[in-house]
Amino acid sequence: MPNPDGSIVHLDGIHKWFGDNHVLRGIDLALQEGDVQVVVGPSGGGKSTLLRCVNLLELPSSGHVWFDGRDITDIRTDLNRVRTHIGMVFQSFNLFPHMRALRNITLPLEKVLGLSSAEAEERARDQLARVKLSEKADAYPGSLSGGQQQRVAIARALAMRPRLMLFDEVTSALDPELVGEVLQVMKDLAAEGMTMVVVTHEMGFAREVGTRLVFMDQGVIVEEGEPRQVFANPRTERLQEFFGEIL
Repeated sequence: MPNPDGSIVHLDGIHKWFGDNHVLRGIDLALQEGDVQVVVGPSGGGKSTLLRCVNLLELPSSGHVWFDGRDITDIRTDLNRVRTHIGMVFQSFNLFPHMRALRNITLPLEKVLGLSSAEAEERARDQLARVKLSEKADAYPGSLSGGQQQRVAIARALAMRPRLMLFDEVTSALDPELVGEVLQVMKDLAAEGMTMVVVTHEMGFAREVGTRLVFMDQGVIVEEGEPRQVFANPRTERLQEFFGEIL
């Protein structure tokens, strides 16, 4: 049975090649509902590719991705339908610059979910309030700070009411003083019980909020465990070196 533990996400033997570059080398990973799984590691270690394989933005070269008990790597899967349940926020905000913040959120609700304009606007305003940006509904992205734009992007993903949220280094493009406002939104989501996979270099967030820490290097999971235990007692020399460089 692919996910006997009832996991919401189960990666089974995921390999990913880009030409001759073997980026993921047999990844096995399970995520329970309500988990906040934080993925850390050096650049080029495969973290973002792993995240993109979860919702099949990158198709694994081999292996299976199970979501909510279904093998979504099966060619018969309606991926567009699956992705409505998986929100993703990227390092770049990917907002439409010619649309106001509110419209950036309502557009996918209308086009993908088929909500009426009134329903979409109500849901969008609720999510802007959730990320503490109600007053910016009519602002264009260019007039917002990087942190505000990223919070709009998070609100857009949340408006779809996903069961799983994926965050791909969402603070790495922000000025240091803006990082905290985005991390606070993510902390609030974790406190509400949102299931999340977070690729990040923010070790404080990993230690404080993560329910599980995954350390990746050269396409493999080198070490994983409860974050505070992993930080206090890294078992592998490679993770000890990594912490020595960044902590």
